[in-house]
Amino acid sequence: MAHYDFDLITIGGGSGGVRASRMSASYGACVALVEADRLGGTCVNAGCIPKKLFSDAAHFATYENSAITGA
Repeated sequence: MAHYDFDLITIGGGSGGVRASRMSASYGACVALVEADRLGGTCVNAGCIPKKLFSDAAHFATYENSAITGA
C-alpha cells in the first residue's frame, strides 16, 4: 500500500476548497484536493455563474434589439 504525506487534505473542490488549497500550497504546504465531480463546485458549474451569464446575455440582447428597431 502506498504512503502519502500531506500537510492538508481538502475535501470538496468548490470555491472555498480550491481557495484553501491554493493558499496553503502558496505557503509551502503539500496539499491534496479531493473532489467527486468537477472542480469549482455547484455555483461555478451549474448554479450562480451560468445563470448570471445567460441573464446578462438576455439583458444585452434586449439593448441590441432596441438599438436596431428604435423601440
